[in-house]
Amino acid sequence: MYTLGIEAFLEIARSGSLLRASQHLHLSQSTVSHRLEELEKEMGVQLIDRRRGLRSIHLTPAGQRFLAIAERWDSLRREIRQFRSGVTLSLSIGSVDSVNAFVLPPVYRLLRQRAPSMKIELRTQQSAELYALIEHRELDVAFVLHERFVPNVVVKTFFSEPLVLIRPVREGTPTEPVHPRDLNPRHELYINWGPLFQSWHEQWWGSRDAPLVALDTAQLIMAFMTSRDQWAIVPLSMARAFEATGHFTVFTLTVPPPERTCYWIEHKYPRAGSEEGLALLAECAQSIRDQGRTFTTFLPSPGSGDPY
Repeated sequence: MYTLGIEAFLEIARSGSLLRASQHLHLSQSTVSHRLEELEKEMGVQLIDRRRGLRSIHLTPAGQRFLAIAERWDSLRREIRQFRSGVTLSLSIGSVDSVNAFVLPPVYRLLRQRAPSMKIELRTQQSAELYALIEHRELDVAFVLHERFVPNVVVKTFFSEPLVLIRPVREGTPTEPVHPRDLNPRHELYINWGPLFQSWHEQWWGSRDAPLVALDTAQLIMAFMTSRDQWAIVPLSMARAFEATGHFTVFTLTVPPPERTCYWIEHKYPRAGSEEGLALLAECAQSIRDQGRTFTTFLPSPGSGDPY
């Protein structure tokens, strides 16, 4: 079978563009097109619709059927490559920064204990980037904060947790729930936790009294929260980590924002060599949940039939 042609076909199907496929493969467009044509000759069918006037790539019905076969072929090729390298068990994991730093470390530690010889690769990226990496099979699993439809990417709810208020420790300050209207938006260290949070935020403070400091990662809160009047809204897992330093107090909100949901995503056709690692990762996450050590609301519940 013409392997170079299958590689070209997969990249075209995944990127939806001959130009992007050629860029990803570091080849000229003419070379990618030639490889596709040679594959079609070997298969005896047209896989890509090349009619004039089409702005993007479309698979023919035969191309749609062949795509599933090509994906399985690619998975086997990767497994053979792994076998040749001598690595018997490996897993590549991606996650957004806040989940990687404040939620998953206990899971990673348990995974290392249960599979000390497993090769583990960790990457921290934005949600949109993680979807692309899963689609192109550069990661086995990823944890993202947005639910999207991406071809060949399976999305499952991983866990959900409330957003809470944190402030610097102040002696004599009661820890009763705080109403949003009692917070001065000019003293907020603002982090955007997604569209639902933005809508809730606009409801209470609008855009007129915009916060003076906007951060793109909660790791910066330690550096910027220097005044006793400052405050921030963060996920509970993160708030617990800040509270453990002894410098911050956690408050619930009487009218809380919508909970933050994290999603487990993986490819529809997992790399054959990753299946054992994925199952072990799911078991470790479930074990940490059962111990009550990290997740607040873990979905779905045990015994639901869908691990994550």
